[in-house]
Amino acid sequence: MQVDTLTLQVDALALQVHALTLQVHALTLQVHALALQVHALALQVDVLAFLPNSGDKLQTII
Repeated sequence: MQVDTLTLQVDALALQVHALTLQVHALTLQVHALALQVHALALQVDVLAFLPNSGDKLQTII
């Protein structure tokens, strides 16, 4: 009986660790998504910088 309780406690702890691992992975994906958005914005600024008469547009974005 005592062994069963201990086994259940260990299983519960393992599930909590697994849940925490999934949360960390989700946060990592959110950080990667934000980094991709920043890169996309940087590419847009680079493109606008090469367009003729884009100074006004560039100032608006920045």
